[in-house]
Amino acid sequence: MNLLLISVDSLRLDFAPGISAMVRAPNFCELTRDFHLSQHCFSVSSATRPVHTSLFTGLYPYEHGIEGQQSPAMRQGFPDLFDLCQEADFSVHGFSEATDIFTGLRFARHIAPFPAHPHALSNLTQTADPTLLFLHYWGVHTPYGAADGLAFGEIGRLLASGRIDLVQERYCAAIERLFEIRIAPILAGLDLEQWSVFIISDHGESWRPDEPYHGQSLRNDVLRVPLYYHIPQTGNPPPNRELISLIDLFPTFLSLLQLDHGYQGFARDIHNGEMPKHYLAEIDPGPMADGPAHSTDLFAGNTFGRQWALFDANAKFTYDESTRREEFVATFSEQPIVDLSDKSSYHQAYDAIKAASKYAHADFSSGADREVLQERLKKLGYLT
Repeated sequence: MNLLLISVDSLRLDFAPGISAMVRAPNFCELTRDFHLSQHCFSVSSATRPVHTSLFTGLYPYEHGIEGQQSPAMRQGFPDLFDLCQEADFSVHGFSEATDIFTGLRFARHIAPFPAHPHALSNLTQTADPTLLFLHYWGVHTPYGAADGLAFGEIGRLLASGRIDLVQERYCAAIERLFEIRIAPILAGLDLEQWSVFIISDHGESWRPDEPYHGQSLRNDVLRVPLYYHIPQTGNPPPNRELISLIDLFPTFLSLLQLDHGYQGFARDIHNGEMPKHYLAEIDPGPMADGPAHSTDLFAGNTFGRQWALFDANAKFTYDESTRREEFVATFSEQPIVDLSDKSSYHQAYDAIKAASKYAHADFSSGADREVLQERLKKLGYLT
């Protein structure tokens, strides 16, 4: 079995091809007409570095140590998907349009810039060796192809002036270019009898005054993500429960690829009917979040602290550790839930999840130099 894992950075669920009427991607939609498209998947965070680290390890951010974009180093003592595939004699390849975002993360050594030759990726999908191919696309990320290349440049000015219609127009155009020009040709060349394909987003976008892009809150705008998948000879059944998390893809991959790993995390294969009592999402916006850390001419400064959210298919409880704000809403609609009972049970449940981890007390690896990481994030448009 081969695995193609495609990550589309910053794709909102309600703007995904096959869901949004604003996005036209006919070639992609035709190629994936037999794929399952899940609209009930939540991410574990709202920033690229913590989400991908969870994706490759099956661990929550507090467990692997990357709790926000500013976190420089992972904990030690657990393998990642790339390591496990290499140990099982897979051919392992990873490519990104923004390799610097993975600076200091252990799996970064497996991720290179996209090859210049247009047929290089097609050649990798024709090999007879069992293969893991990871592709990370950045074109849907802020500033959506704007000529100035600045998150708080042209796109930021449009948002600040209330022209979200133009921002969304450019966002949709970037999505269409990516899915039709970059992704569809790769899928067209695949033997789907031999390849499992998973296409995800790591997080969405916000466009709110207090969170112009992402990486600062755990609202559904940034936390709900699309998941497309194809698994050969299965008919692509939906997940065996009404809610899943991106963290669940790790044990799913272990099962599909028959990888030997004594995994003891909280995630479950998406076709396992066993659902945890709560799923968890976390974000530490920090001084290098995907948004202005300080007041700018366009936006107010960050008003969020480190947050966590516990949720099931019915209710979602979010807590900000700095401001002590609590929010209790219906999971999918985010309609406020009027509940006069004490929310201490959620705090107790969060403490219990943290205490139960087999990984969260390991030492940290050396990771990235903070100044180097900060400079690279600036170049990617994360900082003003």
